[in-house]
Amino acid sequence: MSTGLETWTQNLNEVTELYPFVGTEMVLAWAAIASWVIWHLVQIKMENNQLAEERAKFSDKAKLAKAMEVSNAESLHETLKGHASDF
Repeated sequence: MSTGLETWTQNLNEVTELYPFVGTEMVLAWAAIASWVIWHLVQIKMENNQLAEERAKFSDKAKLAKAMEVSNAESLHETLKGHASDF
């Protein structure tokens, strides 16, 4: 890909485009902003689904108390890995 410049000694006021896709900056910026917003909406939906699953999983107080009793791990998730058959 070339800029079309043969020499830098020419009048640079007459030089037009130095990079490809000149004029598409706003379209690309809007596409980036839209994809960023869509990513956030998808992420929020996935996190809400995961939260609902965890809420349903730990809604039984007896199971939650048992999991907390056997917990010597750093997190409840680590505890449940070792005692998955109990739940």
